[in-house]
Amino acid sequence: MTATVGLNIVIAVALGLMALLCAIASLSLRRNVPLAWLAGGLAVGTMQTLIVTYAQGSVLEFISAMAMAPLGFWLANNAIHSLMAEKRWRRQFGVAFGGLCAVAIVLFAVGAPFFYQVLFVQMACTLAMLDAAMRIVSGVKWRLLDASLLISVIVLALLRAARIPLLIWYFGPELTFPEFNGSSLELALLAGESLLTLGIITLVIAAIIAETIATFRHQSERDGLTGLLNRRAFDILAGTPALEGGVVIFCDIDHFKQINDRFGHQAGDDVICSLAGIIGKTGYPAGRIGGEEFAILVPDGSLREGLDLAEMFRARFKDTTHAALDDDTRVSASFGVAAFTGDATPQTAFAAADRALYKAKRNGRNRVEAEHPPATPDAQTPRQVA
Repeated sequence: MTATVGLNIVIAVALGLMALLCAIASLSLRRNVPLAWLAGGLAVGTMQTLIVTYAQGSVLEFISAMAMAPLGFWLANNAIHSLMAEKRWRRQFGVAFGGLCAVAIVLFAVGAPFFYQVLFVQMACTLAMLDAAMRIVSGVKWRLLDASLLISVIVLALLRAARIPLLIWYFGPELTFPEFNGSSLELALLAGESLLTLGIITLVIAAIIAETIATFRHQSERDGLTGLLNRRAFDILAGTPALEGGVVIFCDIDHFKQINDRFGHQAGDDVICSLAGIIGKTGYPAGRIGGEEFAILVPDGSLREGLDLAEMFRARFKDTTHAALDDDTRVSASFGVAAFTGDATPQTAFAAADRALYKAKRNGRNRVEAEHPPATPDAQTPRQVA
């Protein structure tokens, strides 16, 4: 066994194990799409390495080089695409890439010279990497990880694109597969691509891990129904001192139990989401702190600003038509507003906002009430006492 064959076997085993691990991880993470595409790309790389090792000089090696290279680049393109925020399929890329591959297949089928076949294959591979770079730019968050991945993909695209002028002006139309595959230029380009590919695989896996962590963090902090902060996340936020003070708004949907009893829980969920949508549009930190209860934090806001904001919430929600309810049914909400000073946390206003909310309930509902916070910073809300 030569050193080259031994090295190829090690590479094939490493790629195969990585493909298997990515496939298992994809299934474990609820069929993680980027990992699935990456597993496919690594599997293709494993097959190519084994074919180069054990079928060198055969027709199988030729077919592998001409067919598996575009397939590998297409899988890599999809792995990167599925990581980006923009998930829509680019029809133009699909048509162009498929067209180039189709031309290469037709040229192979009719026995056209290798020069023309490989030219279209290289154009397809280059297009796949250029499109991947464009996808990164369109969905990049400009982290160091994104920038590193973008640079690596661009360099890989340039290395692949370099073959096109080399084919035309250096090798020429009389080129054969053995001449091209064994040339020092092609071997040098392949060596550079191999190193870059390892780096890109590492960066893609790192990006997948970062995205997965961010997803789990978002799920742990957000209410599954409304997308607002959950009670735990809002309490943590409200426990952070605010330098300039601010306002806390508590709100509760009026007669919500009657809505559930009369129209069903799905209708109740729709009503909750409707109010959450109105609250969330302001951009202020907001959370769902109970079944039909919400809290809004207005940093640096005055009590007057809090009252105006709560009144806007109340009026818009009251005027909202709910498709799941009768045409004549209108739902309202009550609001309690309290301010806190710059030397305190928003939590110090919770008890006052809670009392103001219950005052609004006692005074007829569908209204806004305000109350100043007590002097003691660790006062508890009526619910906490209960």
